[in-house]
Amino acid sequence: MKRVLWFYLDDNRRALAETGQGIFGAVVTAVKAAGWQVFYRGQHADIEGDGFHLVYNRAVEGPFCFSLRRCYLQKYYRIEATNDRWDWDVAGLTFPGKPGPAWFQRYWAERLFRGETIGQGGYIFMPLQGKLLQRRHFQAASPVEMIKATLDADPQRRIIATLHPRETYTEAELAALRGIERFELVTGSMAWLAGCDYVVTENSSLALQGFFLNKPAVLFARIDFHHVAASVGQLGVAGAFVAVHRPQAYADYLFWFFKKQALCEVGDDSLARVADRLRTLGWPL
Repeated sequence: MKRVLWFYLDDNRRALAETGQGIFGAVVTAVKAAGWQVFYRGQHADIEGDGFHLVYNRAVEGPFCFSLRRCYLQKYYRIEATNDRWDWDVAGLTFPGKPGPAWFQRYWAERLFRGETIGQGGYIFMPLQGKLLQRRHFQAASPVEMIKATLDADPQRRIIATLHPRETYTEAELAALRGIERFELVTGSMAWLAGCDYVVTENSSLALQGFFLNKPAVLFARIDFHHVAASVGQLGVAGAFVAVHRPQAYADYLFWFFKKQALCEVGDDSLARVADRLRTLGWPL
């Protein structure tokens, strides 16, 4: 395999790569230090050419193509052999449960929820995503089925739900939400997340953000941050709604998930960790 990197980026990210900035610059610096050549193509250009290919947040094509994608928080990323987060390497790991410093959870809780009122308002927060009437292959139920299962499993609390701002919903999907008892659609997310008792979602990243406030979560779909959530796919509906109330070491988990498993584009060891990740994926550096 030729020691060539084809990097698929938009103009702004290409500028960062060419000037050695951030995660994009770290990748380029790492491969050039090993004597590689680097060529650029547009973010959505066809995958072709001998060598290794790195795309940004799009499906990979072939065994020598990998995906670089943001890992939920600013400055954190992953490089993976798939763009599907539920199949990322971390999803298959066992959270060791080792104590981690609490500052990471506190720092990001302040950044994410500054100005919000933190509490338990007696409701379930449910960030909905797309395709409300369809059960996709990584889901245990369709979103509409998830709503009904949640109301059955928790007959006391009401559901406060949001629609995804970047999704387009059909009239049939919206009609399916009308008239459901103990169910209300609202706008905004962070204030409702801050005030909920717990989160129920397919695999919205808002469940992960809730961990910074020690908010439990029930997940109806596969995802990479399932370790301290109650997974319907693993436990069934009844089991998940029992497990969601069990205490979890959220601060320890968040430190492990981000600081130990993801790539941070800042820090003295940033470049070394990027290079180590590429070697783990089989890149001959």
